[in-house]
Amino acid sequence: MALDSQSGRSFRQYLSVSRSRIRSLDWGQRWSYINRKLPDAIAEAVIASEIRCDARVLDFGCADQPYRALFGNAAYLGADLPGNEQAEVIIAPDGRLPLGDSSIDFVLSSQVLEHVERPENYLSECWRVLRPGGRVVLSTHGLMVYHRDPVDYWRWTGDGLKKVVGDAGFHVDSLDGVMGLAPTGIQLFQDATLAGLPRVLWRPYCVLTQSLISLFDRFHSPESKRLNALVFIVCATKPGG
Repeated sequence: MALDSQSGRSFRQYLSVSRSRIRSLDWGQRWSYINRKLPDAIAEAVIASEIRCDARVLDFGCADQPYRALFGNAAYLGADLPGNEQAEVIIAPDGRLPLGDSSIDFVLSSQVLEHVERPENYLSECWRVLRPGGRVVLSTHGLMVYHRDPVDYWRWTGDGLKKVVGDAGFHVDSLDGVMGLAPTGIQLFQDATLAGLPRVLWRPYCVLTQSLISLFDRFHSPESKRLNALVFIVCATKPGG
């Protein structure tokens, strides 16, 4: 594997120095709780995928490559739109990748699908470049406030996300939610009211709301989060191999 349990435990420390401020772990920031939980959930999904050390990994929509350290010595390729100097692979205007069919062993897609105009084309390209038996770990929005980057098109239910991934030809191995319904409600209330407060109150307000989110999330079972969650993670396999 590219990542063992010990490196998974140290991954949050890596994120704390490498991620941009919008993904801050500071409790005074508006999304600090999900910024803590989502990387842990993605790390667990990657560990469970048992990626070989000689695998070719594609981070499809890599941004500033916050998850690169997860993959150890595997051949990592970050793909993004023109203008991202950190990307090794540039996505064409039609969404195609300059990669051969069945040339990739593992695809990571973290918080990308909601921003693409045609999710079916994006997923089709994931399927094309993956070898038979290859896996994809994909996270995207469930119940989430509008989040432009630079556009924001889509939200999913668990069933809807499994359907679009399955319709692309993948076998869906698992779907899990990150942050349950009650804490998601608090998050949305915070996002709806934050701008109306004096700027000096933003930090203490977020400390309060994010602490409440952390508390209430403990009362949600994994089963309930598969029904309603702020973010969903799908693990899927390309048949064959």
